[in-house]
Amino acid sequence: MIAQSVRMVAPAARALLAALALAGAGCSSTPLAAPNPPTAPAQVLPVAAAAPLAAYVFAVGDEFDLRVPDAPQFDQSLKVRPDGKVSLALIGSLYVQGRTPEDVESELRERLHTLGGVPGVRDYLLQPNDEIEVKFPYTPQFNELQKLRPDGKISLQLVGTVDAQGLSPDELQAQLKSRYARFLRTPELTVIVRSVTTQNIRVSTANGSLVGRAGLGALQPTLIVRSYQAPQVFVAGEVGKPGVIAYRPGLTLLQALAESGGALVTGDASHIAVLRRGAGAPGQPDAVVVLRLDLPKDYARQPDRDVALQPFDVVVLPRSDLVLAGDRINQYLGLLPPLKNSSFGFVYDLSSSTSIIR
Repeated sequence: MIAQSVRMVAPAARALLAALALAGAGCSSTPLAAPNPPTAPAQVLPVAAAAPLAAYVFAVGDEFDLRVPDAPQFDQSLKVRPDGKVSLALIGSLYVQGRTPEDVESELRERLHTLGGVPGVRDYLLQPNDEIEVKFPYTPQFNELQKLRPDGKISLQLVGTVDAQGLSPDELQAQLKSRYARFLRTPELTVIVRSVTTQNIRVSTANGSLVGRAGLGALQPTLIVRSYQAPQVFVAGEVGKPGVIAYRPGLTLLQALAESGGALVTGDASHIAVLRRGAGAPGQPDAVVVLRLDLPKDYARQPDRDVALQPFDVVVLPRSDLVLAGDRINQYLGLLPPLKNSSFGFVYDLSSSTSIIR
């Protein structure tokens, strides 16, 4: 008798339900049973029973060492900052988040090669604290061993103070010969660099002069990862235990749902989506790509339609359209004062499209 009364709907109740549906449609531009709109931009995820292992990429908080075998003075221990960058000697800030160690190594080598200067005639430029020797083969009494002062100058016999900073040894030699010509008939002299403080060089090309650093073009930096963020997969929506599960190579969608307590009957399996990290613009944070699976509702019975996941994927199982429609009608029923305390309620049967009013 109770079952019969449950399935019988009075004409007045039918009219009330129709009125509520029309009222809800008038208050909102979205129909009660409208399908869930896909999140843009969306892509169709190819189905693959076995996918290749995802390459390791740097994440915030990862730690690694920079080793330069031929120039240990550039060795560094680094940690990826919250903005996805690291700070490097000579180069400055470099964006590494979402990039593989091999990709970062390649960029480091290109930048060092650029700092080394393009091919051309190279001259060392004298700097403060550089030590030079001025030798006179035929008048050794004028020989001098000088260190460039902080102001870049040296003091010599007869000619006094000479500004040597920024000059190449050959340029300084030519200038000293010109000055000593006022005191010596044949001012033969040589400028010999005994010690240097920098690697700055001037590269003379057909397009002009450029400043570079000697010895950087042939360096081969290597990155050694020390610690990294454990790869995870996040499962949200209509599952038994939403949350985080540890990623392992070969983890699939069905396995992730099973480890999360399984899909609930209130979920819409045909609208499962995966949020995945994608490559952003150079120097910019990673983009988030929404991947639509477009799986059938009975995909769990079709293991050949399973999908391989990647580290840090976010699996979202949304609520079904029927459940959303029922929630909305129950909300309207609770908002109408005459029905607030009545015995009417909306009950949905997930096994069919039939709705029942009690």
